[in-house]
Order: sequence, then C-alpha cells, then structure tokens
Amino acid sequence: MWQRLKNKIPYVILATLLLAAVFVWLAILESAPGDKIKISFLDVGQGSAILVNAPNNNQVLIDGGPSDAVLAKLGQALPLFDRKIELLILTHPDSDHLSGLIEVLKRYDVGQILETGIADSTAEYHAWNDLIKQKNIPVVFAQAGDIVKMADDLAIEILYPFGKINGRDFSKNTNSTSIVGKIRYGKNALLFTGDAEGNVEEPLVFAGINLKADILAVGHHGGKNSTSPEFLAAVAPKIAVIQVGAKNKYGHPAPEVLDRLKGLDIFRTDMDKDVAFECGLAICQKER
Repeated sequence: MWQRLKNKIPYVILATLLLAAVFVWLAILESAPGDKIKISFLDVGQGSAILVNAPNNNQVLIDGGPSDAVLAKLGQALPLFDRKIELLILTHPDSDHLSGLIEVLKRYDVGQILETGIADSTAEYHAWNDLIKQKNIPVVFAQAGDIVKMADDLAIEILYPFGKINGRDFSKNTNSTSIVGKIRYGKNALLFTGDAEGNVEEPLVFAGINLKADILAVGHHGGKNSTSPEFLAAVAPKIAVIQVGAKNKYGHPAPEVLDRLKGLDIFRTDMDKDVAFECGLAICQKER
C-alpha cells in the first residue's frame, strides 16, 4: 500500500502545480487591460466611497465611508494580487468619508493622495496625516483646474475649491470645502460632489463652469441643502446615484431632493447595494 501511495506522489505534486498555474493565469486574465472603465458606488453604509477601475489597471478611490467596510468591497472589486491603489481622493475630512480611507492606508500601497488639506483637529484626521507621513505618500492639495490623468482618455478634473485652501480652518462647516470633480472618459462624464451644499453649488453655477455630466453622485447623501434645481439643471444628468445608509438618522435622502430628481434613473446604495457602471468611450451602462 505504501508503495502505491509513493508512486502517486509525483502525480499529486504535478496536479498541485497545474492547479496553482490555473489560479495564476486566472488572476492575470482578470487584471488584463481592456478598453472600458468601471465606476463602482460602494455600499459602505451612511457614507461615500467611489472606486474607479481604469483600463490600464490603475485605481482611484474617492472617499472611504465611515468604517472598515470598504476593505471587503475592495477585496471583491480589485484583482486578486493587486495591493496598490494609485490615487486616493478625500473630498473633505468628515468621518463618513475619511474613516474607511484610514483603513485603506494601513493595508494598501497608495501612489498619491489628493485632498484639500484644511486644518482639522479631530483624532481621525491626525491619524490620517500621521499615516501619510509614515508611508511618505505624495500629497497634492486640490484646486480648480487640476487635471489628473489616470489612463488614455481617462482624466479627473477638479472644479472646486477655486483655489488652494490647505491649512485653513473650516471647522464650522467642512462640507463647504468638499472637492467637486468630474471624471471624464471619452464622451462620458461623472460629477462627484462630496458633501457640497448650496454655498458650493451656487458659485459653481454662477461662474459658468461646465458641470454637465451623464452621472451625478448626489451631494451630501441626498441632504435637503444640496442638489438645488439650478445646480441640477446645470449638470443635466441622466443618472443620479445616492450613497446613503439604510434607515439613517438624518432622513437622507430628503423627499424634496427625490422630487427634484424625478425623471432621472435613480440608484441608492441603501436599496440597490453596490451600484456599478461599465463605461466605454461612447456610453455607460449599469452592470447587472
């Protein structure tokens, strides 16, 4: 019996090696570049996290939600052996956007960070800045006119704030510092707004900035002070996505915002869970 088992050992080793090779090739094929991008609005509860997968396998994560829930989402969304995120964008340092990014910093290699760099005294923001220093990650302080190119035909254009505000104290209203940016891929555009409210939307509209986008990441989780009729008219989206937690204590999204969004395709992470779009150069389609 021992002799028969001994004779089978080379075959077991060969089968193991073949199985390992299959997994490696599956991972390679999974991460092979294509000509489409994927934009995922991750269900992280009452908070925001948007992941952009580029055709060249670069990734951008915009905000991280209120907890480490984003880590499980990244584990599902990223290729098996990919432990690097090329760009993190922190729209503003409120905990429902920042907390998850701190966990991402701990566990992933990060190529660059884009944020406003405003002064903030919270322990979380101190932890964020300490990790950035420890890992020696380059930081760019956002201002209108900045363009970050992530792949051929894929760029992120910053529309707000109008100038650099790093080091300034906005502790009374950090929402007013939210980065507003446009993701452009071919003919497609997605506008993300963080928790921007009317005091950000109004000057953007008044300045005549091109806000038009096919997909709107609805501001402040659908709060009543965001997504004004004038702002919505300027953006003229076909699709609105609201990142919001189920039965949240804030009553988001507000009924009046939902009324303003009537006629659009509306998706909500509290109802639809993760919401992902696959975009070619000409059109974006929701993944099923």
